[in-house]
Amino acid sequence: MLLVALATLAALAPCGASPLNVLFVSTVSSPSHYIWVSSLAGELLRRGHHVTELVIKPPATPHPNRTSFVIDGKIYAETTPVDLETVYECNLFEEIQMLYEFSRDSTNIVFESKAFADLLKHLKQKKPDFDVFVLDFPMQEAFIGLNYVIGRKPMVAMTAYNLPVEVLTLMGSPYFPSLLPYSGVGAHGGDPLTFTERLYSVCRWIGFTTYINWVYRPDVDKMIAENFPGAPPLAELEKDVAISLVNTNPALHGAMPLVPSIVEVGGMQARPPKPLPADILEWINEKAAPHGFVFMSFGTNVRAASLNKGSRDAILRAFARIKQRVLWKYEDDDILDKLPPNVRVSKWLPQNDILAHPNIRCFVSHNGGLSTQEASYHGVPILGMPFFADQLGYAKKGERIGISRTVIYRTATEEAFYEALTDVINNPKYRANMKVVQNAVRDQKETPVERAAWYVEMVARTGGAPHLRSPALRLRWYEVWMLDILAAAALAVGLALWLVRRLLGALCSSGGARRRTKAKAH
Repeated sequence: MLLVALATLAALAPCGASPLNVLFVSTVSSPSHYIWVSSLAGELLRRGHHVTELVIKPPATPHPNRTSFVIDGKIYAETTPVDLETVYECNLFEEIQMLYEFSRDSTNIVFESKAFADLLKHLKQKKPDFDVFVLDFPMQEAFIGLNYVIGRKPMVAMTAYNLPVEVLTLMGSPYFPSLLPYSGVGAHGGDPLTFTERLYSVCRWIGFTTYINWVYRPDVDKMIAENFPGAPPLAELEKDVAISLVNTNPALHGAMPLVPSIVEVGGMQARPPKPLPADILEWINEKAAPHGFVFMSFGTNVRAASLNKGSRDAILRAFARIKQRVLWKYEDDDILDKLPPNVRVSKWLPQNDILAHPNIRCFVSHNGGLSTQEASYHGVPILGMPFFADQLGYAKKGERIGISRTVIYRTATEEAFYEALTDVINNPKYRANMKVVQNAVRDQKETPVERAAWYVEMVARTGGAPHLRSPALRLRWYEVWMLDILAAAALAVGLALWLVRRLLGALCSSGGARRRTKAKAH
């Protein structure tokens, strides 16, 4: 009986008797992406696995099972900040070009880094035997060539950017522009699209798909060939991807038609709070801030210091008019002499832990995906100031379900900002609606990061989870869309109509001939 029990426990163990050896690559030039992705690396280490990683930031804490290759110097996003004054003015072609130039340039910076060279040297000399390769995939597709170097292991692709259509295509999952808007799929929230929104979604889908297939993917193939000699092209290496982990949650993003190899693990970075630094705690606690406090942060990809002077001063004047204290993540020192008595700025603030503080009244945010998830996890209503990409979708979603208000950066006046801010602070409906979302976000049988780690282990156990592979990946694109069926049906209908026409013509001709014969007989 004891042997049976031990055998049962062994069978139920997460990943067998031996820990996994995981190659983990997160090189998307965005600190927020790294925050999300690194939470999975931390969970894998907590479970006893070994992680060899190429990353843009050094790990917060060392671990004996962790071998890190950290890209030296500032990453591309830190040396090339977003221009907030022109980002609104991009047309579709300029947006596509800007996005994929960012991808190419940031990828090349990593390829030229000492960390990448050291990782390649480590892989070739040590020849570690990996069980699975985890890659932050969209926008850094060329690093899939590392899987050729390590011997084509089962892969897990992941992305912090909601659910890009490229991931749907990668996994053989259907994409319907009529159901899901192209940019930042999921940020829209799953609500029905209007005619205008569906038309816009189709136009973006056609524009992006054309550029990706005819310009970007050939560029990725060139980068793979240059940096991984002998490696097959992108389309072949993509066959190694077993599952994709995506940053969505139905409570925020709505229900979406997904194949089972796309696993929703939205909000992996959101967690119970750690203790706050003493100076911050003294500023925001109930004794120091009896009316509560407002937290303002634009995340890691938008610098508040890049706001134009007029908008920045309007925000400061609005803050000076409220009773609450304000804690603002602001990257420069140029406003220190202009701060109202109730405003404090800092170049870095622990966002997740601040949002968990019970004295918070409102989160002034750029509506980024991770920020919206953390606010939802902690139940904090939002005043949004979106700038680009999925931020716009999250802002619309928040207003629709009553968890936020939105002000437009380029047109926001002091009065408009003040009115929206005081509405979110004082109107109880925003916090009540956010509480409903918070309950739905948290109502899961396991945490998102635990789910993600289990799927990584499952991919290793099953040798690539072939049972989850979509049959669409074995069909040609026109077979998936049933264009061959439609063509055959159209041909059959056309042939039937032609035969009917010929038959009617023959009958008419025969009838006419008989009538003429009878007429001659009379």
